[in-house]
Amino acid sequence: MAADALARQLGSEGLTEELDSGILWAPVSSKLLTRGERRLEASTFLTDGFGMRQGLEALDSTVEMAELAKVWQPSRLKGFPVDDGKGLPFLSAGQVFESQHRVRKWLAEAMIPAVDTRYLDAGSLLLSCSGEVGRVTAVYDEHLDKVITHDLLRIDAHDPADYGWLYAYMKTPTFFAIARSAQYGHMIKHLEPEHVQQIPVAMPSQDVRRDIGQDAKNALEMRQQARRLQGQADDLYAGLVNPQGLVPTASPYATVSSSELLTGRRRMEGQFHRADVRQVEEMVRTAGSSAKPLADLVESISMAPRFKRYFGWNGTPYRSASELFDVNPRVTKRIYAALLDRPELYMLRAGDMIMARSGQTYGLLGRTLVLTENHTGTFGSEDLIRIVPDQNKARTGYLQTVLNHVDYGRPRVVRYASGTSVPHLDPPDIRDVLVPRFSQAQEDEIADLSDEATALSAEADRLETAAVRAAEMAIALLTNRHGNVITMGAVDD
Repeated sequence: MAADALARQLGSEGLTEELDSGILWAPVSSKLLTRGERRLEASTFLTDGFGMRQGLEALDSTVEMAELAKVWQPSRLKGFPVDDGKGLPFLSAGQVFESQHRVRKWLAEAMIPAVDTRYLDAGSLLLSCSGEVGRVTAVYDEHLDKVITHDLLRIDAHDPADYGWLYAYMKTPTFFAIARSAQYGHMIKHLEPEHVQQIPVAMPSQDVRRDIGQDAKNALEMRQQARRLQGQADDLYAGLVNPQGLVPTASPYATVSSSELLTGRRRMEGQFHRADVRQVEEMVRTAGSSAKPLADLVESISMAPRFKRYFGWNGTPYRSASELFDVNPRVTKRIYAALLDRPELYMLRAGDMIMARSGQTYGLLGRTLVLTENHTGTFGSEDLIRIVPDQNKARTGYLQTVLNHVDYGRPRVVRYASGTSVPHLDPPDIRDVLVPRFSQAQEDEIADLSDEATALSAEADRLETAAVRAAEMAIALLTNRHGNVITMGAVDD
């Protein structure tokens, strides 16, 4: 925060100077150091969040979080991994924020203390409290009945009527800045439950809170419905590919012909020839009337070249690959696109599909996403494979279901990954991924569900963004300051 802005927020003039070393300093009242957490870190008093917090706490209507919700955290969990499917499914903090996570770790139930406290309730909110603190998400059906990391604070509203307002408020730039100003730690930042309990909550009129909260709850329900629709599409596709419900053999060994190692891309990685993936591949190859390479069903499959990034506060909204697969994330970076050669190669376009081309095989690698109008005007990372569908050959919703299916899609994609510490996918391999062809009616039924899920999810993001924008503006009116800018599907500082 600029020094003069800090001076104004502290109610004094000329309290900041820039030393010869370039370090900003500001005297503060000793009262601030003798109450509450007695924070002695200088950075606490030089953040935007500190000034915003002072402004909110000066209002008679403001209440502490503890008055509206219970904020708690389960004890630290040291899990003991077991073979897949033989323990309790576990989700890390990063997975909880993903729009479609995949369980990749199972823990021994007998070694988990107070296991009941590890599960989530549908009406809770989650706040990241380690590393990148201040991120907020709701609890969706996919989070239930799974062991959740202790690195997320649980926030349970005392009155269910406050749930929507709390969610919208906690997604605002104001709350994010205040939460970041309350963090502590050197390399890895942390928030404790008591820190969040003391965070001020703006309380505009009851009508304003009710309307904003209802919009937020409607957005969450629409997003949940979109996930159910995609789940129905996935089930239909699974029924066509594997009508008998056969379970692929999970063997680490496979016998392959030497000719398979000497043709095409000459894949020598063991994972490419895994027995279970080969069985799934055979199911797909023989399921329909035919199986076509993806390249034959789309207009193009390409990848933009690497580039040097120039970031700035007034540039074009930028999305990394991981951000694109999170739920309605805030804009964290802006890039000066005009400084690059052919920036149009990187701009995201509604109707196209993207695939994460780097990462771990158990993570985002190989995940696909259908872009919507919410992504228009956004600059995408080069770390994406861009797929332009051809609706005359195969509908987008059908391709999305085929490629992204957790059992019959992504395993066939990530088998092409190469590299050790950070595996990568390349367009030539993705062009060869087989897509089974069924009757037009069967493919349309799957595509209709998937396309509706994509449209409903995009509408949910827009409604949620509007609710967060309204919450930020309500805070601005209470504190007589200008609200922060909110951009495409996200909150921008």
